[in-house]
Amino acid sequence: MSSLTKIPSGVQYFFDDEVRRRRYVEETALGVFKGWSFDEIILPMFDYQDLFSRGMGVDKADRTYRFVDRDGSLLALRPELTSLVARTVATRFRRKPRPVRLCYSGEVFRYDEPTQRAAREFHQIGLEHIGEPGIIADLEVVLIAAEVLTTLGLSGFRIALSHVNFFHGIADHLGFAAAERSMLRELIDRRNILNLDQYLSLRAPQIDPEQRNRFCQLIRLAGKAESLDLARQIFANPQSLGAIDHLTRLHKAIGELELAESFTIDLGEAADLDYYTGLTFRIYVPDLGSAIGGGGRYDNLIGNFGDPEPAVGFSLSLDGLAAALALQLPFHPQQAVESAEIVEQNELLSQCFRRARDLRKLKRKVKIGAQQQA
Repeated sequence: MSSLTKIPSGVQYFFDDEVRRRRYVEETALGVFKGWSFDEIILPMFDYQDLFSRGMGVDKADRTYRFVDRDGSLLALRPELTSLVARTVATRFRRKPRPVRLCYSGEVFRYDEPTQRAAREFHQIGLEHIGEPGIIADLEVVLIAAEVLTTLGLSGFRIALSHVNFFHGIADHLGFAAAERSMLRELIDRRNILNLDQYLSLRAPQIDPEQRNRFCQLIRLAGKAESLDLARQIFANPQSLGAIDHLTRLHKAIGELELAESFTIDLGEAADLDYYTGLTFRIYVPDLGSAIGGGGRYDNLIGNFGDPEPAVGFSLSLDGLAAALALQLPFHPQQAVESAEIVEQNELLSQCFRRARDLRKLKRKVKIGAQQQA
């Protein structure tokens, strides 16, 4: 097949309504970020492969698109944006007052195992809040995420909150080694209740069967404050209880702000536990089968590039937000095509374009009409 008619796997073209919808989403999200005093940062499209290995870990960075520079350096198209922000803050923002608030929007490139519609080019919109270790920054970023979705006009969205130390506390309490922790995390993340129960009965026979059953049911369900009350009764170790206390305070504040309907507690979230250090969350909208965004606290990342600093942030999928908007609000007025003032070509050339320029000074949209046939 000709390369003129075939496009590479995992890339897309956008036009007409799709472009208008995506620009509207991007501008709206960045407008919300700037309203919370986040400054936009423009990041390079590629950088040294080692930077992403430091930021994401070697295994994940192995999925980058790599190429060799003329001087022999190994470079990579950016697979995510947080590592670039972290390096920037660690090296160029050392003397800036903390906290540092930065936001971004841009494409990232990553190879995943081929599936029927696997994307390899993604557009991420996100922010990073660096230098504040407490719950104030955690609350700020989840509220901003909710405001983006609300401002876009999306309804029925859900932000699922979790905390990595709930899992780490349980694994430590059970005395699990690295391989056992990895298997436990995988079973939890897949909500594989039957196999999880069997695995715990084999690897942690000291757990009371009723306690084991309650734990399995807990990680299967997402709920409200009652999920935290149940979790408090299952494995009462200091690390897990600290995570539950943090989520309880966070959820209480969200409720007092009358936003509890959009938030749930999901202690069955166990992905990326090596990256995050505290709060984690994922963002869902109706009728889309996977999360359209997520984030959390990652206090260890910036230390890979300089002095350690606390940090929390999130990213949203522009593709996911645009798809959700198309489903819920296909005729959104702010995405409509603005009508253009037609300037006919049957005048003198200079008169035609003088008229067009006068309209543009008034910020009107113009379109030079087709030349009329004699």
